[in-house]
Amino acid sequence: MLLTLAKFELKNLLRDKMTIFMFIYPLVLGGLGKYLITNNYVDGAALGITAMLMAILTGFAYGAMAGFSLLDDRDDHVFTSLQIAPISLNYYIWFKVLFTYLLAVLSSFFIVWVTGVFTLAAGDLILISALSALQTPLIAFIINAFAQNKVEGFVTMKAAGLLLLLPIGSYFFLDVKEWLFAIAPGFWPAKAVQYSILQPQIDTGLISMNLNFYQYILLGFAYNLLLITAAFGTFRKKNDI
Repeated sequence: MLLTLAKFELKNLLRDKMTIFMFIYPLVLGGLGKYLITNNYVDGAALGITAMLMAILTGFAYGAMAGFSLLDDRDDHVFTSLQIAPISLNYYIWFKVLFTYLLAVLSSFFIVWVTGVFTLAAGDLILISALSALQTPLIAFIINAFAQNKVEGFVTMKAAGLLLLLPIGSYFFLDVKEWLFAIAPGFWPAKAVQYSILQPQIDTGLISMNLNFYQYILLGFAYNLLLITAAFGTFRKKNDI
């Protein structure tokens, strides 16, 4: 059953030019980041911000992909058809979203790894990627909670995209003022990335941050899962699921 659904979902994603681009997007973004960093086109604050963007953009982008895939299903009355199918509608929805989430984790890991901005163990890179990719189900459910078609979906996606600015703004604050930006789901993986970049200075006592790497990761998972739960509840209510 899972293999059949995976094949179907992969075929479904590849039928759209936008989603095809999403599959090569990690190569493009990772290659661009690698080029800019290797040739010293970015340094200092720009280097840190570039690293943040590399880490958090993938989860948002794949969330948009999952969101529009669900919108297509709604337009094609797939949700209605599943009422008499052997699998539940909730199972189908979560499979689609989690399938895209896994793609986002792999893509985010690749981007962070290939840019080589900082040296982290593979386990820590996976943690950052898994946390950043939690934006995938969140954005997917937000789009489908507030949009009835693709036009409204684009508007909702652009509005949600404004949240990507907050992690970038938080880069310039290491004191209590950074919590003003913590409402953004991407804040937590972004600050974990910043901690890893600044760790040599932190270890020598030159600078300090409010939390350590694993605390940003742990609280980030808790906060993002809470947002996903709320977004899924709103999505179900708005679509009578």
